[in-house]
Amino acid sequence: MYQGLLQAKDSGDHAQIFPEGTYSPSALRLLMSYLQKLVDQFLALEHWQNTPAAVESDLVQAYRQKGLDRHFQDALQGAKLSLERQPLRNSDYYVRAGILLWEEARYNSLRHPEEEQYLIGLSDNADLIWLTQKLRYLCLHTAYRTRFNSAHSLSLRREVEDILESHAFLENTTISTWYYCLKMLEEPEAAEYFSRFKQGVLTHGLSFHQDELRDLHLFAINYCIRRVNEGQRGFFHDIMDFYKDGLSKGHLLDNGVLSHFTYYNIVAAGLHTHEYEWVEGFIPGYRNALERSYRDSAYSFNLARLKFARKAYDEALELLQHSNYHEPLLNMAAKTMALKIYYALDEYEVLSAHLEAFIKYIRRKPGLGYHRNNYLQLARLTQKLISLNWNDKSEVQALRQKIADEPVLTEREWLLEQF
Repeated sequence: MYQGLLQAKDSGDHAQIFPEGTYSPSALRLLMSYLQKLVDQFLALEHWQNTPAAVESDLVQAYRQKGLDRHFQDALQGAKLSLERQPLRNSDYYVRAGILLWEEARYNSLRHPEEEQYLIGLSDNADLIWLTQKLRYLCLHTAYRTRFNSAHSLSLRREVEDILESHAFLENTTISTWYYCLKMLEEPEAAEYFSRFKQGVLTHGLSFHQDELRDLHLFAINYCIRRVNEGQRGFFHDIMDFYKDGLSKGHLLDNGVLSHFTYYNIVAAGLHTHEYEWVEGFIPGYRNALERSYRDSAYSFNLARLKFARKAYDEALELLQHSNYHEPLLNMAAKTMALKIYYALDEYEVLSAHLEAFIKYIRRKPGLGYHRNNYLQLARLTQKLISLNWNDKSEVQALRQKIADEPVLTEREWLLEQF
């Protein structure tokens, strides 16, 4: 930033910055330092103003500290109304509620020192703050342990369970949602925890902040994907429920941008549940929300996937053949779809040439990792499939068994369907 401005000395542009003074690099650096402080203050102020009930609760504190009793009372009532009108009921809500309770308690204790209700309210509210925060951190850490095989355990996990068993905290929807999320992550085979968690998120989602909702949806979708990979195909419908909810509430988008990975995954789930009309609206509807560099390729590829699912093979092929997929993995996915189309159309000569080109493409692309062997196996097994003597039952059974026994083969289901 500074370098571009320092070049103003040579172009004469510094006169616009120092119209009445003499330009010097040190003066410009000092000016930029002041500007940075103003930017910092603006961002902090903007964040403060956009935090629900933050302005109102801090105003209450200011009036009490200045001893302005009437202004304090008016501000306190206004802050309470503002806090209750906004939808959040997460730990941030209870923190703000705690500030107001504390200010009210300090103000009234001078006038009614015998009152106990304020201390009770503060203590009860502190329990809610701690539990909503602790349960969230336990969920995040449990997901981390699953992903990275960590052996570390967070403190007080057993105590949290005891507290929830001996008190009525699960009547609080925020606490119950986090708790059932934690139990879902810890005991994935217990379907009732996922069911209660899903109900909490979809029914009371607006009680959570956007980043919390993003975490909750990711927990749910990753859980459903694991169940699908275990053969529980019905969880694709749950995945779609969470994607639709996430899109409607807006938290799947980051500053208005939808990740192209999420875009692909939503289309895949919609095709698995045969929601073709919904997918047909989603693909163009969120095209402009994608990162610009992925927009055209993601749109054309996913539209081709929809055409393929509807068996509109010619339209799917046209989309694939007139699109440039610069990402190797996307390119291989497109070639895989073309492979399936040629097979479905009985275009075996074209398919044979396509497979040879596919194998050459894979071999000359470095850095593919396990994807290299996966796609090579797909191409080779498809070659065996189109040259298979279907009258030889032992040969047919041998190939089928080989496909079933492959340790890593993402298109195993499609290959087995050809038998």
